[in-house]
Amino acid sequence: MKKGYIFLSGGGDLKDSFKLDEKFFSLLKPNAKILYIPVALERDQAGYEACRDWFSTVISSHSREKDISFTMLLENDEIPDLNVYDAIYMGGGNTYKLLDYIYKEKLDKKLLDFIKKEGIIYGGSAGAMVLGKDIRTAEEENDKNYLNYIGLNLIENKSIICHYEENLDSKILLLTKRTNSEIIALPEDSGLIVNSEGEIIEIIGKAYIFSEGDKRSI
Repeated sequence: MKKGYIFLSGGGDLKDSFKLDEKFFSLLKPNAKILYIPVALERDQAGYEACRDWFSTVISSHSREKDISFTMLLENDEIPDLNVYDAIYMGGGNTYKLLDYIYKEKLDKKLLDFIKKEGIIYGGSAGAMVLGKDIRTAEEENDKNYLNYIGLNLIENKSIICHYEENLDSKILLLTKRTNSEIIALPEDSGLIVNSEGEIIEIIGKAYIFSEGDKRSI
């Protein structure tokens, strides 16, 4: 039976995420509809047009034989019925801003229902981290004193950090205590595919799990 899937990207550029993106688009039907949410970025209306162009490029790079369309959801837009979409793509930017938007718009329950109904959610960088347990893995981004830091917790009670490099190891080990969770660390050229139960089913590139006092490869 088909299940929902979650894609977690380490936050690199198009070349870095190419293999993960290829897997994502391979699961979509030929006439799939995607809801693209770029609100983690600080942009004006004109700036978001660059996001539209970028996402059009992503689609054309992976789905030339498919007629995939997308709708871009911005901060002041009315939240649509998610059930009309085959996938939801949440892009990078400020993790706290994105999570705050999700809770204010009551998108959290809708996203949970979407994945339970066999939908596909793709999170890149900030979009990936909000799907974990605790976003204080990006605490340096909380420049506006956002209060929400509890994520959607779709990855078996694990938190997520993107743009991982080895010089972050000591910081991440401390964050395991602060967040009271294991932390998945994703380099920019890596990604994970997770099923609707939160279980990791495929790894693209290298990924690591930090627990209190310990680091191991997935």
